[in-house]
Amino acid sequence: MIHHDRSRSGFAGPTSLPVQVAIGLAILTAMAAWLGWMGRPLTCTCGTLALWDGDPYSPGASQQFADWYSALHVMFGMGLAVFIGRMAPHWPLSWMVLATLASSAIWEAMENTPVIIALFGNAPGTPSYEGDSILNAFGDTLFVAVGFLLARGLPAPLALITALALEGAVAFAINDGFILGSLRLLGVSI
Repeated sequence: MIHHDRSRSGFAGPTSLPVQVAIGLAILTAMAAWLGWMGRPLTCTCGTLALWDGDPYSPGASQQFADWYSALHVMFGMGLAVFIGRMAPHWPLSWMVLATLASSAIWEAMENTPVIIALFGNAPGTPSYEGDSILNAFGDTLFVAVGFLLARGLPAPLALITALALEGAVAFAINDGFILGSLRLLGVSI
């Protein structure tokens, strides 16, 4: 059994590993159910199933397990590590991981609403975006968790260099990323 001094955190969260695993699975199940309810396909409707699709213009874009945008999800997880670490410094790592999973699931739910799909899909200079498959959302969530754990394990300067390298790789490979995408959403022609 995992114990924690709740008097310091102000939050009496789950303490046993089986309960925490059940909560993590419930978060993922709720995300999948929401995406299914929103009409998102389980896998790519293109008929192929792959771990990687590196072409943002292909029918498998945002439909396969991983793509170039997976790097951005790693960066999101790294940002969550900083945010959660500052907001709840006394939480045990397992609670922080659950908060990371919940944050990613919420983002995946929001990202796949018609409003956000239209916003990302109509940004000038970007590939057409029609939303994620449930498989891709699971991959994205895994990459967020990897980013969280990576940031927790690296010294801050190395984590920052890693995030900048990931942003640069995505910008170079597919002319997109957090910075370029944000500028496009603001109407800057790139």
